[in-house]
Amino acid sequence: PEILGSSKGKRLVVLGAWFGGINTALPFHKAVPDAELVLIATAPYCISCPATIEYLFGMVSLDKITRGYASLQAKGFKMVRAEILAVDRGGKRVVTSAGAVSYDALLVATGIRLAYEEVPGLTNANLCMYDKGSPIIDLHHKIAAFKGGTVVVNAPSGPYKCPPGPYEYALLWAAHIKKNKLKAKVHMVDPGSKPVPPGVAAGFLKAIEANKDVLEYVPNTKILKVDAKGSVVETEAGKVKYDLLSIIPPNKTMGFIKEAGLGDPFIAVDPVSFRSKADERVFALGDNAATPYSKSAYTAAQSAKIAGAFIAQRFGAKISDPGAPHNICYPLVSQEAASMVRAHW
Repeated sequence: PEILGSSKGKRLVVLGAWFGGINTALPFHKAVPDAELVLIATAPYCISCPATIEYLFGMVSLDKITRGYASLQAKGFKMVRAEILAVDRGGKRVVTSAGAVSYDALLVATGIRLAYEEVPGLTNANLCMYDKGSPIIDLHHKIAAFKGGTVVVNAPSGPYKCPPGPYEYALLWAAHIKKNKLKAKVHMVDPGSKPVPPGVAAGFLKAIEANKDVLEYVPNTKILKVDAKGSVVETEAGKVKYDLLSIIPPNKTMGFIKEAGLGDPFIAVDPVSFRSKADERVFALGDNAATPYSKSAYTAAQSAKIAGAFIAQRFGAKISDPGAPHNICYPLVSQEAASMVRAHW
């Protein structure tokens, strides 16, 4: 059943209410104030992914990086809390666990899916720093209670969100071990030859070298499988026994995206407008879209403002050229220091 009734020709439905979705909705609402805006999200709140790594190591509290949606609802945005099951492009409907929602334009900004199934043996006993909600709370407590041993972390194969994130994570683990004088080490597996993005690779390598007493960095190596029962990770360079496993599975898009024929593994879009190449009524950005831009929250927020302008244009608004996105990022190399990378496209 339709849970919001007919769209009446002016409804934008946004899948995902994080950096990409919210920052698309806001400029669109300003340009087309009489349009109906519907945001669909699975959680009742938004956790800032860029600040998650600081929360994990006790540098910031969870309440400081969490926001509810009351202020958006006060603007007249409709919030639907439900799981997205399918996109019916022919019927212009999103099918959710709460019912169907029709659309006149659709933005896909759900973020990535952690493809656990692509790492044989990997189970939910693994605590991934990109797994929002209770897993990051569990990981926060695991780090605080960690008394020693081997921590295995990685950079995933293929495109993934927040390219510097895995290296920040490994270095903050090293800092945590030293600060608390733990008998422990971090083993980092990287399928690449050096850290990314290129602009901060040298800085990361310098920081890794400075922590080599507790941080073992293994480049050009992929994780092959996990023996959860034996607490062993098998890599191309050999087997590693772990006391805490915190790896990032490959990043993929949600299953409904492929099923809707929008793309595999990412949605092909025009990089100027973020309009889907398969369906002119559909737009996508951030982790979901195949673009030359970095998969960072900052870039998603910048891209969202551009997408919002082009979607508004589709609804009849007159807009000036919103330009191209840019990115500014401050990857941490310790709890006290960060590098900076800036990119313009």
